[in-house]
Amino acid sequence: MNRKAALMLAEKLNKTVTVLNAEKKEARDYGIGFPLYHSEVHLLDTIHLHEGNNGQELAKRLGITKGAVAQIAKKLIDKALIESYQLPGNKKEVYFRLTELGERAVAGHKRHHERMSAGVIEYIDKLGEKDIQTILRFLDTMMNGVTNSESS
Repeated sequence: MNRKAALMLAEKLNKTVTVLNAEKKEARDYGIGFPLYHSEVHLLDTIHLHEGNNGQELAKRLGITKGAVAQIAKKLIDKALIESYQLPGNKKEVYFRLTELGERAVAGHKRHHERMSAGVIEYIDKLGEKDIQTILRFLDTMMNGVTNSESS
């Protein structure tokens, strides 16, 4: 690939990242009548996928602090999307579970991701194995470059 084509590809990738970052900042209604922010819906997803985890375990899974989980969880409790509870005989650990409304939000978020991914999946389904492997290597290279530059 010549330098001009490489620069064009890099520019398209930068625009893609910008669009994806903007998507994360927008609050969105996932079919529950009011919008949720990225951090809120991802805590809901994590609670859904890892039922029975306490706040510390959820923080570790999300790569955020226990305090951040507590702040987001308070907002979700206020919105009636989750409820907190403690196990008998253990007043130290706080656990969370989804309410019915929280389950609806998780389902709406899943539908949102399915709609966003539909075009990409359709495109990839038409590719040959060699093209798919090339794309995967390219994405791995990109991720390695990003993670290596973040640690420098």
